[in-house]
Amino acid sequence: MSDLLSRLKPLVLCISLFLPVGAWAAAELNNADAVIVLNRMSAAAKQNDFQGLFTHQHGDSTETFRIVHVGSESLEIERRESLDGPRREYYRKGDQVSVYLPSKRAVSLDRRFSSKLFPQHLPENADFVLLNYRLKKGGMERVAGLNAQIYELEPRDIFRFPLRLWMHTDSGLILKSERLGPYAQPVELFVFSALALGKVDRALLNPVNPLRPVVIESNQGAVSEPVEPAWAIGHLPRGFRFMKSIQRTLVGKEMPVVQHLYSDGLVTVSVFLEPAVAEAKEGASHQGAMHMQVRQINGKMVTVLGEVPAETVKAFAFAFQPR
Repeated sequence: MSDLLSRLKPLVLCISLFLPVGAWAAAELNNADAVIVLNRMSAAAKQNDFQGLFTHQHGDSTETFRIVHVGSESLEIERRESLDGPRREYYRKGDQVSVYLPSKRAVSLDRRFSSKLFPQHLPENADFVLLNYRLKKGGMERVAGLNAQIYELEPRDIFRFPLRLWMHTDSGLILKSERLGPYAQPVELFVFSALALGKVDRALLNPVNPLRPVVIESNQGAVSEPVEPAWAIGHLPRGFRFMKSIQRTLVGKEMPVVQHLYSDGLVTVSVFLEPAVAEAKEGASHQGAMHMQVRQINGKMVTVLGEVPAETVKAFAFAFQPR
C-alpha cells in the first residue's frame, strides 16, 4: 500500500493544484446583516456598468452568453446574446424589452422575469426572502480572475432548494450562482468566465440582429387569495404567496389555460389549470432544478412547474380539487 501511495503522490499533488481552495465553512448571518448583503448584491447588478461572458448550465445543456450592461439607480440598459446554438438576442431599456428569436411566434414576458436574469437573481424585498431562507457566509474563491465571497441561501424547510452565490468583494456583483438539488448536488449553474467592470463603450449596446418588441405583463400582482370558481384550493406548501392569475394561450394548446403564479421571494411556481387532455401523461418529471407534476381529476387537469423540489410541485398539484 505504501508503494502505491508513493507512486500516486505526484498525481495527487497535481490534481490538488486544480481543486477549489475556498473551503465551505458556513456561518449564519443575523437578519440585519443578511438584509444588507442581499440588498448590496441586488443593487450591484442593477447599478454597475459591466460587460462579459457567462455560461448557463442546466440539465444536459450548456450555453454561453455575451452581456453588456449599463446601469444607474434610475435606468438600466442591457443587451445579451447567445453564442451557442440558434442565434438569440435580448435587449432591455428600462421596462422595454425586445428580442431576436428563431421562432416568429408572439412572445410575452412577466416583468419579474425580464429584470431578474443573471446576475440580477435577487429580488428587492430581502425580508421576504429571509422568511424562507437563512443566509450563510462561506469561504473565498476566485471567479473570472476576481475575488469572491461565497454565500448560501439555505432553505428553512424541504419545499425549496439551496442557492449558493459568489459575490465580488469590491462591487457586490454576483459572479457565480449555483442551485443545489436534493442531495446538495449542483443542478443549475451561472458563472462568468470573463468580466470587465467599469465604463462601457455604448456602441456595444447596439443590437446586432433585427429585434421585435415583447409584450411585458404589467400586472405586478399583489399578495391576495386566488379567485378560482372551478377549483377548490386547499393547503399549499408554506412560504409561498399567491402573486397573480393570468389567462393565456400556450404553444400547442387550442384552449386558453389559467395560470396561477406563486412566489417564496426567490423562486416562482406556476400552476396551470385547464380541461383534461387525453394524451397528457400524469406524473412527475424534471430537468435540472425544474420539476413538473401533472394530475388529471374529474375531467380537469392541473400542471405545476417550478424550480423547486418534487415534493413541492406535488403538494401544489394535490391542493387543487375540482369543485
